[in-house]
Amino acid sequence: MRHKTLFDRDHLYFITTSTIKKRNIFQNNDYCDIIVCSLNYIRKEKWVKLYSYVIMPNHLHMIVKFLNSYDQSKVMRDFKKFTSKKIAKMAEMLKDVKSLEFFRKCANHKRQKHKVWEDEFQDRNIYSTRFLFQKMRYIHNNPLQKKWRLAEKPEDYKYSSARNYILNDNSVLEIDHFEELF
Repeated sequence: MRHKTLFDRDHLYFITTSTIKKRNIFQNNDYCDIIVCSLNYIRKEKWVKLYSYVIMPNHLHMIVKFLNSYDQSKVMRDFKKFTSKKIAKMAEMLKDVKSLEFFRKCANHKRQKHKVWEDEFQDRNIYSTRFLFQKMRYIHNNPLQKKWRLAEKPEDYKYSSARNYILNDNSVLEIDHFEELF
C-alpha cells in the first residue's frame, strides 16, 4: 500500500517498512541475510537503484530509485511477499518455533500462512540534495540511536550502506552511489 507520495520514476524515494507489530526479527543474521539477498536481487534485476539502506531489528530504511516499469507498490509488495516466505522457511530450518507461531498468528486471511511485515510502507519523495543527505545521515546513524545501540560508529554496523560509503566495503551488499546523480 502506497501513502501520500505520487509516483515519479525520475525521483529518489526514502522508503521505510516495518515488521509486523514491530517485532525484532532482524536481530538474527540469518533473517538479515535474506533481506540482503532480496535487495541485491531487485537491484541486479534493475527494479531499483539502491543508494542507501539499513536493516534495523524491526524495520528497514532505504533510498531507492524505481526503474523501468516498476513502481514502488509492486516492488514493495513482491519484496515483502518473497522475504516473508523465505524468513518463514528459515524459521522452520532454525526450529525458531516462537517466531513461527507469531508469524502464523499474525496472518490475517486463509491464503496467508505467515505474516512478517506490516502491510503499509512509507515513501517520501527526495526533492532536494539537502533532503537526500539528511535522509542518508539518518539511515547511517540509525543503529547508533540510544534505543538501539547496535554500533559505536555507522560503519561498524554490518547491515548498513555506511560501510559502502565510509569503508568502500561492498562485501555485504553492493549499492549504487549517489555521486552518479550529479
